[in-house]
Amino acid sequence: AMAARLRRGLEEAIAAGTITGVGFTQQTQANGIFATLPPGAAERVRESFRFYDWDASVGEVRWVCSFDTTESDIDALIEAIARATNA
Repeated sequence: AMAARLRRGLEEAIAAGTITGVGFTQQTQANGIFATLPPGAAERVRESFRFYDWDASVGEVRWVCSFDTTESDIDALIEAIARATNA
C-alpha cells in the first residue's frame, strides 16, 4: 500500500511540476518503485534516505517500502525528491 502511495504522490508532484526529471521504469508491484533520477539527485536524496542504485548507468534507483513505512515517511521522501530535483 505504501509503495502505491509513493507512486501516486510522485506522479501528482510530477504533474504539478514540483518534481522534475523523474521517470518510472517499471510498474509498481508489491513494495518497490523503480525510477530514474536526474544527475546528482540521488546523492542529494541519500542525505536523508537509504535506497538502492538499480542501474547506475541510466540513473535508475529502487525505493522499497517495508511493513513499518508510514505515510509521513512517504511524504518526507517525496519532499526530499522534490528538493533534490529542483536544486
